[in-house]
Amino acid sequence: MAENGVIKKLTPAERSFYTAAEVRVIMDVSRDTAYRMIRSLRSELIAEGKLAKGYPSGRIPKKAFNQLYIISSILPKRRLYN
Repeated sequence: MAENGVIKKLTPAERSFYTAAEVRVIMDVSRDTAYRMIRSLRSELIAEGKLAKGYPSGRIPKKAFNQLYIISSILPKRRLYN
């Protein structure tokens, strides 16, 4: 049975977005820089009509982030999740 209306809690690896903490680990930058990177990419995506203005702040779609920073080949080598 679902608790509190949540059917299944997704693990970080299953989510379709990165949080600032994950961007920080992937890019090896400070927390402030991670948020700055997310804000910048979000602004670009919203301006291009590829992301809704209502998308949660502090998160960025994995697909857009990976394409911009071309890190798909790096991710399997770096441990992001426990």
